[in-house]
Amino acid sequence: MNRTDIARVWTDATHIYAETHNGDKASYAFSQWPRLASATDEQRQDFHLSFFGIHWPQIDEDLCFEGMFRDAKL
Repeated sequence: MNRTDIARVWTDATHIYAETHNGDKASYAFSQWPRLASATDEQRQDFHLSFFGIHWPQIDEDLCFEGMFRDAKL
């Protein structure tokens, strides 16, 4: 799975979410990663989509779309 499969990515106070163009959704709790768990809301919302995943430049954290949809289906 890569960026072309992803329709949108968003966050709330506790999770990161992704949805594909065909409506599949996945999420991860920030608490599963120490850097994301200790990050501020501003840092968590400052993410960029790469071809294969999500990158948070302020905390140098990455999640791949493939793993997200394999491990954390909604």
